[in-house]
Amino acid sequence: MTNPEKINDDMLEKVVGGILTPDQALTRALEDARVTNPDFVKHVQLDYEHGRQVYEVKFYKDRFEYEYDIDAENGAVLKFEKDYD
Repeated sequence: MTNPEKINDDMLEKVVGGILTPDQALTRALEDARVTNPDFVKHVQLDYEHGRQVYEVKFYKDRFEYEYDIDAENGAVLKFEKDYD
């Protein structure tokens, strides 16, 4: 039996279709909101909207609720809402 080939980052991108990881999507949303340390991350969820993969990101900081839709392919912010909770 031969050892399986280890998967490197380039190979992994091909396997998952070259999309952002959930951590990368969260980082993108935090950067856009200029938040360095959220109080609570509710979810980072991959979904399909209008034929594209989108991460839905929701987190809280200083009693504000932040909601983002991040394009999973290129990291673009598609939607942003900030509400006082």
